[in-house]
Amino acid sequence: MKLDEVPEILTAVEAQLNGVVPPEAESAVRRLLNLVEQLVAEQRHLLAEVQRLQELLEQKKRNKTTGSGPNQPPSSGSSDQSSEKQRRKREPPRPPSATDRRTFKDLVIQEERECPLDPQQLPPDARRCPDETLVVQDIRIAPHNIRFVRHVYYSAEAGKFFRGPLPPGYDAGDFGPDLRSLILALKYCGNMSEAKILELLDNFEVQISAGSVSHLLTDTADDFAGEYRDLFLAGLSSTTYQHLDDTSARVAGQFWHTHILCNPFYTLYATHPHKDRLTILAVLQNTQTEELQFRFDATTRQWLKQWELPQVWQERVAALEDCTLSATKLKTLLDAWFGEDHQPQTRLDIEQAAAIVYYRQQTEVPVVPTLICDDARQFKFVTEHLSLCWIHEGRHYARLTPVVPSHAEQLSRFQERFWDYYAALQRYRDGPTPAEAERLRQEFETLFSTQTGYDALDARIAKTRRKQAELLTVLSHPEVPLHNNPAELGSRVSARRRDVSLQSKVPRGARAMDIFTTLVQSCKKLGVSAYAYLRDRLLQAHEIPRLAILLRTAAAGG
Repeated sequence: MKLDEVPEILTAVEAQLNGVVPPEAESAVRRLLNLVEQLVAEQRHLLAEVQRLQELLEQKKRNKTTGSGPNQPPSSGSSDQSSEKQRRKREPPRPPSATDRRTFKDLVIQEERECPLDPQQLPPDARRCPDETLVVQDIRIAPHNIRFVRHVYYSAEAGKFFRGPLPPGYDAGDFGPDLRSLILALKYCGNMSEAKILELLDNFEVQISAGSVSHLLTDTADDFAGEYRDLFLAGLSSTTYQHLDDTSARVAGQFWHTHILCNPFYTLYATHPHKDRLTILAVLQNTQTEELQFRFDATTRQWLKQWELPQVWQERVAALEDCTLSATKLKTLLDAWFGEDHQPQTRLDIEQAAAIVYYRQQTEVPVVPTLICDDARQFKFVTEHLSLCWIHEGRHYARLTPVVPSHAEQLSRFQERFWDYYAALQRYRDGPTPAEAERLRQEFETLFSTQTGYDALDARIAKTRRKQAELLTVLSHPEVPLHNNPAELGSRVSARRRDVSLQSKVPRGARAMDIFTTLVQSCKKLGVSAYAYLRDRLLQAHEIPRLAILLRTAAAGG
């Protein structure tokens, strides 16, 4: 029997049993139906695993290195689990964006040409009428090589030469600011690989090597590191919440993780080897995990008590004087404490508690009050408030694939109620009141106490209810969005970049990609031409204000 024949058979069985099964047999029938669901789910999982392994085997046969590796095999073509249709129809239509590219703006005219008529082609009674204008957009890409003649003087007394200075932006090597800006824009705006950039430039007779393109894309990032840092600080200060998500990356042949931190005014990218809680703290402080600081005081001891650290280690921590340790000093201390007795979880709890306390007490970067993310463990405890993504939660229900018709109907009805409640939360954000907040809390408890008899659905509902505090953060903080879409959209930028360029060969290249992707994507949100911004900086003109200043102005409603 084929798997797709099961629903048809169960439909016939339910029709035969309708009104025939005595009440005392209903419980047994319900258990059997749930057993069928479980067996079918396990079979689907096994079939997906077989397909995954077959794809991986084919990949190895083709000896491709641009696809997924053994730690991240190719996807098996899973079904669509999007809930956009259900969600969108409950939200009011969004007004057109002020930066919608379809809106017509005044164009700068660089040239005007007359289009005359030959008088010989006109009839004798033709008279001149008002002219018509038509604006056609065009662009020119052509080499523009400049020979600079530098005046040179030699002073015997000083024992050195004096040379006429080059114009700003032209003193950085063999390539001018326009060409360097174009290369950066092709990479980070056009998402072109280095090989394709080189091919395009070759078509315009630009003499540049692959190594020069690579070095330009990497080394130029140092000039923008300060603005990257300033944008990060301004972004943290601009809202009371931050979105956070991550996606896979490859650096020097190893699997790393690109973290996306954002709000409506900026998007920041930070690539790290891991995605644990210490890495999240490093992202929120724009540093590396080996540069983290760790604080030991009464608050740290309270954290460890709440985490139920073994008493012997609580006492060991309590014996420390209040202090702040670097990552190196903390490692030396813990190595002395634990020795060969590793106890990795206990040691990790001490590290994480001390790192969290330091982050919340430090004043070098703004502390994020609320983090919007999924329910992964590494996000917990980092910030005072945690707001879970409702769309991510809705996907858990979309993954349920019941084969029993009554179960499918129950799932459909519950999903309708789920998204109706989501719409009610959106309306609450527009006009929050204490009474409405209390009503929505009670409605949440009612909705997620539902029992359907479909075991997989009931288990999923119970899991959602246990996340009540994080899912209802919006009732106390109405400014917080209900979903993490901005971070997920940001992660798609990295994913598409990964499709074009499999990896960064060295961590320095990953850092350069983080810096330029951050600046380009933030330009997009702030309504600034990324190419114009890059060219302005490389020309050292600084006619475009710093992005941090533009961000603060936008956040203030200016």
